[in-house]
This record gives sequence, C-alpha cells and structure tokens, in this order.
Amino acid sequence: MRPLLEASGLSKTYGRQQVLRDVSFVVPEGAHIGLIGRNGAGKTTLLRLLSLDEEADSGTVRLMPWARLGVLRQHEVLPEHGTTLEYLSIGSGKQEWECSKLGARFGLQPRDLALPPHSLSGGYQMRVKLVRMLLDAPTLLLLDEPMNYLDLPTLLLLEAFLKTYPGAFIMTSHDREAMQNVCTQTWEVAGGELVEFPGDLLTYLEWKDEQVEYAKRTNKRIRRDIADAQAFADRFRAKASLSSRAQNKLKHITRLRSQLKDVKTGLPVTSFRIPCPPVSAGFAVRANDLAIGYDGVAVARDINFEINRGKKVAIVGENGHGKTTLLKTLAGRIPVIDGTFKWWHRADIGYFSQQSEDTLLAHETVLQALSRAAPPEASGERILTAAGAFLFREDDLEKPCGVLSGGERARVRLASLVLREHNVLILDEPTNHLDSETVDVLAQALKEYPGTVFIVSHARSFMNALIDTVYEVHAGTMRLYTGTYEEYVADLAAFAEERTLGEPQSAASDGEATERKERAWMQRTKRRAQQKIEDKMEKLDKEKSVILKYYFENPLDYAPEKATRLSEINEETLVLEKEWLKLEEE
Repeated sequence: MRPLLEASGLSKTYGRQQVLRDVSFVVPEGAHIGLIGRNGAGKTTLLRLLSLDEEADSGTVRLMPWARLGVLRQHEVLPEHGTTLEYLSIGSGKQEWECSKLGARFGLQPRDLALPPHSLSGGYQMRVKLVRMLLDAPTLLLLDEPMNYLDLPTLLLLEAFLKTYPGAFIMTSHDREAMQNVCTQTWEVAGGELVEFPGDLLTYLEWKDEQVEYAKRTNKRIRRDIADAQAFADRFRAKASLSSRAQNKLKHITRLRSQLKDVKTGLPVTSFRIPCPPVSAGFAVRANDLAIGYDGVAVARDINFEINRGKKVAIVGENGHGKTTLLKTLAGRIPVIDGTFKWWHRADIGYFSQQSEDTLLAHETVLQALSRAAPPEASGERILTAAGAFLFREDDLEKPCGVLSGGERARVRLASLVLREHNVLILDEPTNHLDSETVDVLAQALKEYPGTVFIVSHARSFMNALIDTVYEVHAGTMRLYTGTYEEYVADLAAFAEERTLGEPQSAASDGEATERKERAWMQRTKRRAQQKIEDKMEKLDKEKSVILKYYFENPLDYAPEKATRLSEINEETLVLEKEWLKLEEE
C-alpha cells in the first residue's frame, strides 16, 4: 500500500522532559492505528507535530501529495457567532444540504444546526468537529480523544463508522473498549520512544507482558552466570596457574553485563481509597415530580426516584437531554424548575464537573490548588499523600495548573475531591483525559467507596465495573432502566447497527424511523422488565411447591414458619402479577 505520511527523526522537549526522541515511522493507506501512552507521555504532542500545529525540535513530517489530512483537536474553540450549519458549509465549501445530511448521521438535528457552535454542549461540539472534518473527505484522520464528551449512541455510531472507514487514522482514546473495537494496529509512546505493534490493543498488552517476563527470566540467568564467574575470579585470580582464566572470567562478566535487558515494568499508577464517614442504611435522595432546566425552561419533567445510600447510579441518555442538568440540580448548582428533591439530613456532597475552570486557577501550582481545596484541619502530610496518590511528587507539585495536560488537570481535581470526606459524590465525566490505568484504579476505588455515587460517563469498562443502578434521561423525563449497564449498551449497539451512513431519508421517513426506533426501544425495555418478573415468579413458585410437598408428606406436622413463608409467597406473587400486568398495559 502507498504511504500517506512519513515522519523521520522527530524529537521534542518541554523544559527538562524529552517527550519524543528520534521517532520515525510511515503511515500506509488503510492503517487503523491506536496510539496509547500514559498522560503526559507525548500522544497529543505527536499528533500536533503530524498536523503541523506544532514544530518539532528536529526531524521532518512529510504528507504525500495524494493524501488529504483530517484533524480532530482536543481543545479547538468553535465560533461563538453564526449558525452551526453556516460554519460547516463555509468551512468545507459544501452545500448546506450536504452538511445537514452528514450532520444528521451524527445526531445533529435542524435545531442544533441553527445554533452557534460554541453554544452547544461539549458532546455536540465534538459531533460538529467530527462532521466538519469528514466533510473534507480526508484519507488520513488524526483523532485526539474523539470519544470525549460523546454520548453512548454517538460513540457507538462513531465506532461503527471507524470500523469500516476505508481511509487511515491514528486515534488516541482512554476508552480501551473503543480502541479494541476499531484499531487493528497499536502504537505506544513511552519514555520518548515509539513502539509499533501489528495487532490490536489486547494482543499488544499480552505481548508486552510476555516481553517483560522474558526479560526478567533472561536477566535472572545472566546474573547467576555473573555470580559464578565472579566467584571463580575472586578465588583464583591470585593463583599463578589460573590467573589467566580468572582474567578471562572478568572479561566474560563485562560481556554478560552488556547483555542484561532493560525491564520496562511501566510507570507508577494511582493508588488510593476514597475516604467516607460511616454511612447508615436508608434513603440518600428522593425526587417527586421534579422538573429540571435553565432560566425557567424545563428540559425534563415528571422525574421521580428514591435512591438508597451506597448505590452507584449511572445517569445515561443522549447529550443535550438533561444528564448534566440533573447532576447540577442535585448538587445544588442550579435551582429546580418545579417539584422537589430531598437529600438525607447528613448528606455531604462532592461535585466533579466537566469543566476544570470550575475549580482550577491557571496561576496556582498543583500544591497551592490542593491546599486551597483541602479542609482547614488537613495537615500538610495529608495533602502531600493525596498528591502522591495521583502521581504528583517533587517538581510536579510546583507546576502551574495552566500548563497541565488534560489528564493532569483531571488528576488534580480528583485529588482535591478525595481530600474532603464526602458521603455523596456527583461525577460528571470524571474519566475524560485520564489514561486507562488511572481509570481502572478509579473504578475500583469508587466500587469500594461506601457512599452514594451519581455518575455520567461514556467509559464502558469503567461503568461496567462500578454501576448497580441505571436511570435514563429520555423523551423529556427520566426512567429506571430495568437491565444492567452492559445490557443498556448492548441495546444501544443494536440500534447503532440499524443506522447507516448512506443516503439521507426524507424528513417524513426520518420521523417514522425515529418513531419505530422509540417503539422498539420501549418494547425491548418492557420485555426485559417482564422477563425479570417472570423469573422471580418462577423462583417463588418452585419454593411454594417445596412447601406444599412438605405439607402433603407430613400432614400432621406443626410448621408455623412454613405457613408464614407460604403466606408471604402468595402476597409477593400477587404483587409481581400486578406489576407484570401494568407493564403489559403500557
């Protein structure tokens, strides 16, 4: 295949850190490359060098004449004026109908296209950036965290698009599942070097572990040989008849030491627990006929729920339908439109917003930011411990927050949250910009956390490891999803497969397709709820049969516990039957 881009001898240094050192590679046609590495390792830097947004200290980047480059940038600021449709049309030189056509495939409705791009939510801005890039029909995409801020439906749609994309792309993402699903090659930036592997992410990680184990075994054997040679040399170097052999042994030791392999066991990972005061049983929060929104305009109504303490609750749904609005309302950041909600009287809420500007000041150092966030009674040792848990040590503590990478900013904010002992955490996209290792540790810490968690996140592996309750914001309200988080994603994936990136349909047929999709979704959700009720009823029926058989075989026995349980089974069965019939009538 023809090469699309060639990099030769790329080096880049920031201060005392050399993030890239003499890196060379070729990107051929059709290559689907996943670029991985820890936060600050140089992934974004490499993409910026390839897109010529930044200049290398040395080396060259050559884009072939037949290649067209498309770039998705993490921190690109969209215009505040003019409509989104005008931005797409003017920027790409395409007709507005063409822009609307592609926009619709990524969920951009006419009402969204009529708004200024900068006024859209973070997820919708990412959709706009994707559409703008694809309108140029590029043959090589540079995608820096394209999954950030996307809702699950759009993320799954983007995955389906990238899987069958005929061109080449290099993509960074903290979402390991996304990388595994769409990338057929894996590149890793670490220690200034680039490792290229001709396989998917999981295969690469397995190979990497095997290489580490092989290096350890080899080093163990070499060190044993060195010890034997050294013992011979020490014993016989003074003996004339064996001194020459002893000298040869010393030379052999030098050769053996040069054969010792560099064992790269990886960088440190975060390690922490989330402190929490003792939590008793009972409800954490109740909502009654709650309406949420801004400036008196509701985006969702008739919200009713009761969440018990200690639950790990996912708030899911498409962007722009009210997920973040709900979290802000529960956190007390914006007022309710109508209805009520009530936290238990000892609830102490910690809130993590999508935007770092809410909590970080550019001129403050990491240590100053953590000191400001800490409670007054926190000791210096406690602050340094929290900083160290999130990999901020020594010189890192003196970095101004304004120069931190996205992942570093997220780690500072998480460390600030951990410093205070909240018994409720409300987290809006906490995994954005974090590397996979940190995401895994955060999921485990939240799972072990005894407090209540409300969370919005598109990171599937993270959510699967954590969530026990799913609420979906949909069609202007919020409802309990009766399945697991994994089942919810599976439903969305099924719908994503039904959507295509082919020719657009008429407005009428688009509306009909949306209605069909909604009916199918409701039917699937209802059937799953009914199946769970049927499973419970079957279990109760078996237990009832065992009790009745006991009475048949022992008619004279006095068994009040069995009689009480039989009465309870009959009552539970009656309740379940009513629930089943209620679902059937909906």
